[in-house]
Amino acid sequence: MSKKMQSVKNYWDDRSELFSNYYMRPSLFDKIFRKGIYKRIAISIDCCKKIHNASVLDIGSGPGINSVNFIKNANASFVLGIDFSPNMVDHAKEFVKSEGVNDRCKFILGDALVYDFGDEKFDFIAALGVFDYISSPQELITRISILCENSFVISWPKNSLRMWLRRKRYTCSLFDYTYDQVLALHNKAGIKNENIEIISGKGGFITIARK
Repeated sequence: MSKKMQSVKNYWDDRSELFSNYYMRPSLFDKIFRKGIYKRIAISIDCCKKIHNASVLDIGSGPGINSVNFIKNANASFVLGIDFSPNMVDHAKEFVKSEGVNDRCKFILGDALVYDFGDEKFDFIAALGVFDYISSPQELITRISILCENSFVISWPKNSLRMWLRRKRYTCSLFDYTYDQVLALHNKAGIKNENIEIISGKGGFITIARK
């Protein structure tokens, strides 16, 4: 693991409980300034719901909350979550047990860019809050496109005041994207313009790509 990715892992290892609270016990600050977090999962659930009994790969699955949402609110048949933070993976395994869906979820420790999935493919893939920390976005989106059978959703932060503030607070590297960069990354991954929907918000973009 590179030094940059190690710093990201360490950052989220220390904040697994905090990140979980963004979803489970959001503060007034979260509801006002982290609207993008809730918007991207709502869009992902809607996309996943359109696929009957979807198999899902949740990249950067964190504490498992999005994974449970795919099971309970999008009728996914199975979710494989992958995250490189041991604390996040442990949290996710306990959370799905408490929600009674551990028979339909599996969480693995690893990096989706290099993890050996064998011949496994997925109907739907979500990478939410992931590309903020990826120094080689083209490699990852290309891998996502190869692993995906139907559609995938990715969130992309913009260079904004919020990003500037995050860079002041965070101890790991952060990356931002423009509309044209997002489009080009999809194109190079083999996704044509007519199969890409780009939703723009204050904090960034959410893309829906269909195979």
